[in-house]
Amino acid sequence: MDDQGEVTRREFLKTAGAATAVVVLPRFSEGESQPAAVSPNSRLNYGIIGTGTEGCTLLRAFTRVPGAHCVATSDIYPPNQKKGIETAGSNPQLYEDYRQLLDRKDIDAVLIATPLNLHASMLLDTLSAGKHVFIEKTMFFKEEEEAPIRKAVAAHPGQIVQVGLQRRSDALYQYAMEMIRAGALGKVMFVRAQWHRNSDWRRPVPDAKFERLINWRMYREYSGGLMAELASHQIDVANWAIGAEPVSVVGTGGIDYWKDGRETCDNAQTIFEYPGGQKLLWSSILCNARYDFNEQIMGDRGTIEITLGKGLFYTEHVAKVSQGASKENWWAGATVTEAAEQQGLPLFPETVPAHEGFVAREQRYAREWLIRHGYKTIPANDAWFEELTNFVASVRDGKPVACGLDQGIADARAVIYGNRAIDTGKKVFWPKTTG
Repeated sequence: MDDQGEVTRREFLKTAGAATAVVVLPRFSEGESQPAAVSPNSRLNYGIIGTGTEGCTLLRAFTRVPGAHCVATSDIYPPNQKKGIETAGSNPQLYEDYRQLLDRKDIDAVLIATPLNLHASMLLDTLSAGKHVFIEKTMFFKEEEEAPIRKAVAAHPGQIVQVGLQRRSDALYQYAMEMIRAGALGKVMFVRAQWHRNSDWRRPVPDAKFERLINWRMYREYSGGLMAELASHQIDVANWAIGAEPVSVVGTGGIDYWKDGRETCDNAQTIFEYPGGQKLLWSSILCNARYDFNEQIMGDRGTIEITLGKGLFYTEHVAKVSQGASKENWWAGATVTEAAEQQGLPLFPETVPAHEGFVAREQRYAREWLIRHGYKTIPANDAWFEELTNFVASVRDGKPVACGLDQGIADARAVIYGNRAIDTGKKVFWPKTTG
């Protein structure tokens, strides 16, 4: 321990080792089945539909994944067409009609990163064309699209379907979930999440005729608004932490600050309730960014506060004392420190071997010090890279899918019902399931 008595990373892992496995490589969601198919190609040839901002983010990550090659792109907006080709860097063939891309026999897999209202139809077309598919969140737009998607996926068991909820592939989030499963937080009962910005959330439009094409997120014909674009990630984290999907939701929101012709809310707040009484309290505003975005997962023994690139663990020093447990006996015999109670203990998935060299050890200590003092660090491999690496491994090697059909459907349902609660001002319940 250092002068403040803080637990070092190595000591922390040593004491916690009996209770949890340390994440080194991407892990996958509970309940995911093994995919049935393996690509016969020595490299995975893929195409991408939609090369706007998110599509090119995926492309930049995919260009770094070994064994994958972009052979085709598709977009209807000329600047995005040019940007997609440049980002791919592999001289892909451009198609304005995505169905021509799907007709190519040399394409193994397709990425879909288009406006939300197109997701379901393009997913169905891609499966029908015999391709593996990576589809950006939210998986579908309307409640009635769930059944056809389930049917199509069942009819094509040899094809991989992965949903782009990248926190499922992030090593820090996976490590946090290992802690939760091992009992570090005790009984998880509450998740608070927010995604706050101080901007109009608009993209520049060079010509007014392109307004709805570029700023589709602002219009209900194409978009689920803040719930679909932002809450979807954080609902998925709550579902993952709690181990269930919600059973009901209440909400409020409106267009109260940016009076600019938009149709989707510029603020939204929802409370989701889970089967065991757990709650997710979620908020998004576009007029103040002080609290930015993260998730706080709370149990009776501790809290994890987490976002991409940074995680902190806080203990509840009074937890279970009334039931006879000592303050120090919070998790696998690890010692509670003032830092863990008040400042938070940084979370780090292990990235170095047990017998690390001097330079590696010093680099690790430096990184830990930076995060402990509030500085964000950039992971060696970002979550977009990791989710696409997993996608390739699922297609080529039969590895489990990081975020598959069930997780994608649960997330899409929550977005749809959350928006319905906001629109109606009424409590919305999940449909009753039979048998």
